[in-house]
Amino acid sequence: MAARMDSHGDIETVCTTDELGPNKMAKLIFRAWEDALPPFQVRVYAPNGKLLLERVLRVLPTGLPQSPPPVAFTVRCGEYNIMIREMNGKAEGTAVLVVE
Repeated sequence: MAARMDSHGDIETVCTTDELGPNKMAKLIFRAWEDALPPFQVRVYAPNGKLLLERVLRVLPTGLPQSPPPVAFTVRCGEYNIMIREMNGKAEGTAVLVVE
């Protein structure tokens, strides 16, 4: 199975799961291109449009040593919309994760 990610904005979303497919765990990390300050709000919408996951992050999971663990959720086939934003600022990012 194949999956692809398309990310836009000041905060990039990256899926670190190799060979992502249905019933597998998607693991997301984030990269802020500007000086983004915590806290951050992450929302993931399922293919049916319902809110699948909502979290407030005090530190962005970046995949670097001593970074918090990635934001993880189980996927099925479809298009997942991901939004992350700086709660007290302007930095934000959107991404679409397509699982086939």
